[in-house]
Amino acid sequence: MERRDFLKLGCVGASAAVVAGLAGCAPQTKSGPTELAGTSASDVNWTDEHDVVVVGGGGAGFCAAIEAAEAGASVLIMEKSGICGGDTALSNGMILGAGTPQQAELEGCTDDSGEKFAEEQIAYAQGFGDEDMIREMCMESAAAVEWLVNDCGRVYAQVDVVAPVNAYTDEFYPRSHWDNTHTAYNGDALDGAETHFGCLQNKANTYDNITVKTNCEAVHLIQDGKEIAGVQSADDDFFKARKGVILATCSIGDNMEMARAMNPQQYWGLYQREVNGAPCCAFSTPSNTGDGIRMGIELGADLALSEACVMLDNIYLGGVGTGRDTSSENPYKSQPIKGMILVNGRGNRFVQEDADWGYLSTMQYLENAKMGSGSTRNDVWAIVDSNVVPETAVNFQWMAEEEGGDQWVKTANSIEELAETTELPARNLIKTVQEWNEYSEEGVDPDFDRKTDFGPIATPPFYAVKMVQNPLGACGGLRTDIETRVLNTAGEPIERLFAAGQIASGMFTGPFYPGCGWAVLGTVHWGRKAGRNAAALDARA
Repeated sequence: MERRDFLKLGCVGASAAVVAGLAGCAPQTKSGPTELAGTSASDVNWTDEHDVVVVGGGGAGFCAAIEAAEAGASVLIMEKSGICGGDTALSNGMILGAGTPQQAELEGCTDDSGEKFAEEQIAYAQGFGDEDMIREMCMESAAAVEWLVNDCGRVYAQVDVVAPVNAYTDEFYPRSHWDNTHTAYNGDALDGAETHFGCLQNKANTYDNITVKTNCEAVHLIQDGKEIAGVQSADDDFFKARKGVILATCSIGDNMEMARAMNPQQYWGLYQREVNGAPCCAFSTPSNTGDGIRMGIELGADLALSEACVMLDNIYLGGVGTGRDTSSENPYKSQPIKGMILVNGRGNRFVQEDADWGYLSTMQYLENAKMGSGSTRNDVWAIVDSNVVPETAVNFQWMAEEEGGDQWVKTANSIEELAETTELPARNLIKTVQEWNEYSEEGVDPDFDRKTDFGPIATPPFYAVKMVQNPLGACGGLRTDIETRVLNTAGEPIERLFAAGQIASGMFTGPFYPGCGWAVLGTVHWGRKAGRNAAALDARA
């Protein structure tokens, strides 16, 4: 089966289980799961029991299961869809790490450290999130990379720079570890065992005390007094957790109603894809619909939300590169953007174009909101002349060939004509291009402190590409403490309930997503910690 067909089937299969709202309704099977209101855990007829039950078979879930199994616990992984991996398997497997041997060996970088990494990420978070958690995640990032290499067999062929946001930092380091020959997505097929998730799956397969159940959808957590006792599935199976339950169900995912209530940027991105038909690749998992968040809310869990989303555009502007360009002109090795600028619906620049794509996506969302277009429109254009077209021709061509592609890519022989075809104010666009050409000549951007890829927009034909953001997943969900325990609205731990990965990333992600590898680092660090902590508890009777 081709991947595009799998995604279509996944959407159909998941539609009956989509959570309707913030708290939502329990997903339904043929007869519907048994209602448990007022039922004591002692009255439940358990289908099976394990020391630790992990809900969600993605990156965080597998990291948690591996650590719990390593500690001697028996583990059950409940995966809603028919295949494990979730959004982690669809990612390129990049992980951010500071002070690693790979930085020195592949890039000659020997002066980076976890402390420098933490300072950058705390600045990016702007006072949001838990500073202690951000610091721990960064300080332990090298250990996460080491574990993947030495224990899981992951090989990193390159370490690239995540383009910095210059308003917060004046330094940049190669921290995004990956291997562009073994990414998670290659044409229409998963690329196999040497990918990030493939390595995790291979590692998990070495443990006899890990059981994986696919097509096993969790619908309710079962509580005994103040403690979590187990999990109910949509098929009315009941899995007892003698030590603890770990929620690793990603975040809001493709649940539009939950996104509208909890993460407006995710809702905006989903609206462009689902309602407006924007030409986005569906690099997200249809079965991710906020189930873990809903189950936590049912038991009084508090929320830790973030404005951020893992959301990148059709040009991959600000993404790490696959080349080894070390010239001073483009030190970040990012997607080539020589001379390209971004303008809003008024024809004005509004952002540092050579920043990380996570920052650019959030700034585009906020610009749309500021311009009054809300969720219904997408009014940012990339403006460039013919000198840059060969470097981005594949993206341009792909968008142009989509149905109605002429609304996404415009061409003209003058800036005046380009303004007319894009319905941008000609006076503003002409002025913006003139100012940019002056900045390019001087090599200084006084408006937004752009540092790289200066180049005039002067050679016709001129191009305008509508910037389409592809929602890959929201950040945030349940509030956790630094020990990965889920907290209730009184700030107290819900006993024997843990969470890891994007479902808890509101604790360690600020207003924008900080770059390729932050989410994967979160799944590895917090997933492993949740697994160890759950396994360390005394077993319930």
